[in-house]
Amino acid sequence: MPRIAIVTRALAPYHRAVQEAFAASLGEGSELRLFYPADVGSVFSRESTLPRGPNIQCEWIESFGLSVEATRFLVKWRSESFGTQLPSLDLWRKLRAFDPHLTWVHELSPYTLAGMMMSKWLGKPVVMSSEVGSRNRHLFPHSVRLWHQGWGQFADGVIACSPAAREPLGGRGKPVVEAYHAADSRHWLPSDHGSRANGPVTFIFTGRLIERKGIDLLMRAARELRIRKPDGWRVILAGSDPDDWAKNQVMKYELSDRVQFTGHLESDQLRAEMSRADVFVLPSRADTYAAVVHEAACLGLPLLISRHAGAADALVSEGENGFVIDPEVTSDFAEKMERLCDTNLRRRMATGSRQIAESHSAHIRGPAVREWMREHFSV
Repeated sequence: MPRIAIVTRALAPYHRAVQEAFAASLGEGSELRLFYPADVGSVFSRESTLPRGPNIQCEWIESFGLSVEATRFLVKWRSESFGTQLPSLDLWRKLRAFDPHLTWVHELSPYTLAGMMMSKWLGKPVVMSSEVGSRNRHLFPHSVRLWHQGWGQFADGVIACSPAAREPLGGRGKPVVEAYHAADSRHWLPSDHGSRANGPVTFIFTGRLIERKGIDLLMRAARELRIRKPDGWRVILAGSDPDDWAKNQVMKYELSDRVQFTGHLESDQLRAEMSRADVFVLPSRADTYAAVVHEAACLGLPLLISRHAGAADALVSEGENGFVIDPEVTSDFAEKMERLCDTNLRRRMATGSRQIAESHSAHIRGPAVREWMREHFSV
């Protein structure tokens, strides 16, 4: 039975969901082993992000990491950054001892490239998962684009974590399979939205409350919505607010009585908060994908998603389960918010969101990756 290695420095619930579904599809006697840097950072707890299963094992690799400050030039927008992990001899030793039939590297960092080169040296196939592709290359510095174009050529196949990655910068012509960042729709289940028909319509955003996520653009649209519809709605901002930037935006647009902050929420708390909402809104200036959109769709929420987020392409059927917006066009943004204050429209869109979410669920895409590996790499 197959032994598969995943070399990654990413810890997030949406990775865990796909990894667990993939591991379950490998069959009895198989093993999925993940190789993480020992000091890897994440905005999520390890409890909520590490995959678990009878055939899953995690290895912790001693790896030197550059500071956040030393690597911040790689980040175009103010966002999460945990420094760059460098190639590690410990990874080479442990990967060689595991002797995988295939190695899956997530994104092309210096750390994961060490795993790619080691597997190539062993004569084993290597596949790369990434959000980076030709259509979203403008979101990344020139140095990052060149990096992906060059090193991506060494991948034998590509797992697309966003629609743009279906056309990778490097590795063109190699087999591609879609496995967008996803939740398991069997665990993220809708609540009874109809029971809140008489309450205020709740628009919810979840994530870091930073400029890249367009919180100021949401506040601008909410101010116009207040003119169009003075009562009967509110906005919840669920996430951490560095330096009170978002609170200042709320005060600037005089919306303190309409906006509620929850702070950072983990796992079940976040799911519960989203379940109580009526509409999910993502006004990002730039997002390679935005996995939280899939979680919202699983919960049956109508979606109001920026055209600058990769999830808009994959998860929004215009007018059926939500709308794709240009968050910079305030009048259209506010008009779509006003339309979604209609209870009957939201009920219809809730069904559409759930159907689309199920087709992209982790429990479907994990086995699809397994079949793709079997077909193209005889694993």
